[in-house]
Amino acid sequence: MFNNIGDCIMIGQLFTTGIGIYQMYPGDDNKWIAQVDFEDESHAQLWGVQGTLATKYGDDLLESVRTVKQDAENLGMRMLSLPDTKLRLYVKRLFVDNAEVWKQIESVGKELDLEVISCLPE
Repeated sequence: MFNNIGDCIMIGQLFTTGIGIYQMYPGDDNKWIAQVDFEDESHAQLWGVQGTLATKYGDDLLESVRTVKQDAENLGMRMLSLPDTKLRLYVKRLFVDNAEVWKQIESVGKELDLEVISCLPE
């Protein structure tokens, strides 16, 4: 039992370093999920609070990324990046890995001022 407010362990602010994107279906059915993985910074134990905020799959990659980014901001999550770097758009899964898909991804990065980072296996 806590005797005074100073005894309470408080949850720090939630933060993320970027938005992950996942292509959900192979073939011509271009469906996407945008996802923010977040953690607690400061007061809680390391990895004390973790979670995921994601969109339902949709046809429009730009709208999916924009929606999850806005939802994260509305929840008060801090978008962290190193000085002189942009928030990141992490490419986590692609079923169709071709120039057309990458052009779509790059255009989303440019539109939302995100640095595109491939997390795909080589």
